[in-house]
Amino acid sequence: MASSRSDLDAVKSRLRSAQAEVADTESTHAEAAKALKQADVAVSRILRRVRELVRERKNADAAVLKVEASLRETEAQVNTGREALANWLRRYYQYGGEPGVAYLLSAREPNQLARDAFYLEQIGREKQAIITRLREAMALQQKQQAEAEARRAEVARLEAVQRREMADLKKERARRGQIVATLAKELKVQKQVVADLQRDEARLRALMVELEKARARPRPPPPVSTPKSSSEPVVGASRESADSSTRGKAFGGLRGQLKPPLRGAIIGRFGADRASGGTSWKGIFIRANSGEEVHAVADGEVVFSDWLRGFGNLIIIDHGQGYLTVYGNNDALFKSNGERVSAGEVLAAAGDSGGNPEPGLYFEIRHQGRPVDPMDWIRLN
Repeated sequence: MASSRSDLDAVKSRLRSAQAEVADTESTHAEAAKALKQADVAVSRILRRVRELVRERKNADAAVLKVEASLRETEAQVNTGREALANWLRRYYQYGGEPGVAYLLSAREPNQLARDAFYLEQIGREKQAIITRLREAMALQQKQQAEAEARRAEVARLEAVQRREMADLKKERARRGQIVATLAKELKVQKQVVADLQRDEARLRALMVELEKARARPRPPPPVSTPKSSSEPVVGASRESADSSTRGKAFGGLRGQLKPPLRGAIIGRFGADRASGGTSWKGIFIRANSGEEVHAVADGEVVFSDWLRGFGNLIIIDHGQGYLTVYGNNDALFKSNGERVSAGEVLAAAGDSGGNPEPGLYFEIRHQGRPVDPMDWIRLN
């Protein structure tokens, strides 16, 4: 009895110490998870800005090409005007001007000759005015070209800065993700230690009760649990992603007609326990490379676009009739709350935000708030 009480006191002391360690680790894990969220959100924001800058650079390139084409056309008109003026001056020098002008100059009466000279001067001035206007147009277009080139260079510079910042942020996010994963593993071990100590305490208490009653009751060994496989089953593969084929159609009538949000191997069986334990599958996970475009499976309105713990950068679309689609673990979100989206439109870039162990997309379909099996709605080719 004394030995059992001594053992019980020792177990209680170890239990208090283990519980304190769990509390410390949980606090550190929460802080690391918060830092990971900030990194995920920052990467999403920069990826969105890079996407906008790429579009601006394309517009700037198109503007430069348009101005260059207009400039070439104006240069051709100036050259044509110069040649015409040169031909006119040559004829004037050789024959006294354009056809019919020689006849005018043949007059010997002084007043007539003066009038003819005035007419010739007016013709020359008009031709010179045409050349001047063309030169002014060409100068304006050269100025526009310089401005367009400067804008293109500035956009390219901004894009390069954003990409460098994104690379730095991704490194920082990877580092923080490793910290979160390490802390999660440590926390799991510590909680297991606490659970073991709690079981030890319960067993010792039960033993003391038995000893006090002077009855020996051999305790059966605890059942040995078979560890679950760490790998999830592959339930299919999507070889194409959602497009505009379902635009304008009511979601409730699209059962079995939807294309997946992106291409990749589909893992996880709806309703089955996850290999990692803890919860069952409420949707599916589509493996894909980071940065792969995620497409809307049908028309709808974005009702959530933000970071959510466990789901990372998350987008939820309301399709009406009580149907929602959920897209999680993205690297970047390209749509905001309240935006209308069409089937096939790019929503996000797939990734591993939220501490997911591999890149891809987590996808759910819900009706009236309850998850439904996505494989009943998706058509695989």
